[in-house]
Amino acid sequence: MKKINLLKYIFVIFVIALVIYAIYLNRKGNEETIYENVSQVKEEKNLTTITTLRVSAINLDTINPIISNNQNVQDISKLIYEPMLSVTEDYQIETCLAKEWISLSDTAYVLVLKEGIAWQNGGQLTANDVKFTIEQIQAVGPSSIYYANVEHISKVEILSTYTIKITIDSKIPFFEYNFTFPIMSAQYYEGDFIGTSLKNNNAPGTGKYMIGNITGTEIELKRNNTWWGLSDGKNLSLDTVLVKLYTSAGEAYNAFKLGNLDLMTTQSLNYEEYIGTMGYSTTEYIGREYDYLALNCSSSILKHKELRNAINCAIDKSNIITSVYGNKYYTTDFPISTSNFLYNVEKVSSSYNTNKSKELLENAGWEFSNGCWQKYENSSTIIARVNLVVNTGNPSRVAVAGEIQKQLAEVGIIVNVINASDSQYNRYLSEKNYDMILTGKLIGISPDLTSYIGENNLSNFEDLEARELLKEIADMSDNSDELKNKYRQLIRLIEEEKPYISLYFNRGTVIYTQDLQGKVSPNFYNIFYNIEEWVRQY
Repeated sequence: MKKINLLKYIFVIFVIALVIYAIYLNRKGNEETIYENVSQVKEEKNLTTITTLRVSAINLDTINPIISNNQNVQDISKLIYEPMLSVTEDYQIETCLAKEWISLSDTAYVLVLKEGIAWQNGGQLTANDVKFTIEQIQAVGPSSIYYANVEHISKVEILSTYTIKITIDSKIPFFEYNFTFPIMSAQYYEGDFIGTSLKNNNAPGTGKYMIGNITGTEIELKRNNTWWGLSDGKNLSLDTVLVKLYTSAGEAYNAFKLGNLDLMTTQSLNYEEYIGTMGYSTTEYIGREYDYLALNCSSSILKHKELRNAINCAIDKSNIITSVYGNKYYTTDFPISTSNFLYNVEKVSSSYNTNKSKELLENAGWEFSNGCWQKYENSSTIIARVNLVVNTGNPSRVAVAGEIQKQLAEVGIIVNVINASDSQYNRYLSEKNYDMILTGKLIGISPDLTSYIGENNLSNFEDLEARELLKEIADMSDNSDELKNKYRQLIRLIEEEKPYISLYFNRGTVIYTQDLQGKVSPNFYNIFYNIEEWVRQY
């Protein structure tokens, strides 16, 4: 019995010891947690917040976006001047100075402005400012980057203080995307002509920031405390945006490297050679420069759809981008940005596949003989031999043409590259006397595809279904699911018929210091999305 009692005592003592040890560990853990929390609070309290952002502008001509041809100005001016309608990060149209727009017919629109929007120098935004801006851009002419937005406007009528009617000379799909030009103050210019005015560098806007002090080395943009967005619940964390002026990209890169800039944009493929690869952050976006092969569907050889598709499968776009553009471009299979809301469609396969290329030709009755594909048709033998026209004034495209020639030769399609001078190249384009031509364009914010498969396209492509789809799309005025469905059908048709082969987009880069806090999500329309939330902290 005594032995049993002794064991009980030992067991009790052991349990008590365990409880005490557990209490000790718990208390120690709590103390460490408290210490960590206190340290974190101390660390947060020690953060320094800076509400000034320094950005660059290279070879600035004027801060007025109507007459400036400087890309930096076009980016920065969106902080000062605002359009009636704007564009989201995924290229959907949205209201800005206008609270609504109405399509009265194929050629008439009514826009209703928000009331109570103040100009930065006083006074209220009215329909008269819109009319004035349109007339001024038309008077400046093609030298204004916004001329294309207004060149088809034939009549402007002020219906009321805040309502304006705009008539265009013909039906244009997605014309509402043209209402994205910046509105200028009619009262400020007092009948002066924007094209030659001496007051352009101080013109007031309605935007988040207003022009302050201007020197030979920088332009100060100050927080606009009367910005209408503040009353809508939005915020402006930055008090000042300093636009630092440089005469070359090299100067700007050096300033960034030395810590004198917080953010800059570039489309250069080799910026890392100037600023290194570490100590900063970047956000890349798809640019406007789009290159593609137009395949002449009416030529004696490329009227064969299977050959057009075989050529597409034989082209290794990734290899071209690596060898010619240092892997700094984006491959694409469609002439709108992949970040566009209409690109959210069923993916179709247009990837590099030489076996598929050969299969397409074999299934269509082609035979591989003497190193190339041949087909007996209408009592004669057709050889898979095509001419490819390229402009010698564009060395990069000449190199791309050479790569395409080699790649197609590997699958038995013979390519004769025609290196044309500027005048010869333009003649080829106008007369369309080619099999293939390597070309490109600056894509717009509108998702209209008429220039690629509509009337008078470079591929001489004619298709009843495509024409009907384009017509149905042009009649749609919203970003509905039905519109997305029509684009899905259009993409599928283009992939099947292959009137052209999309190659690549250029790449833009926003470079910024690691102390910049906030979401940086640019596109080629605007690099300053979400700037309301940006601050610098270190």
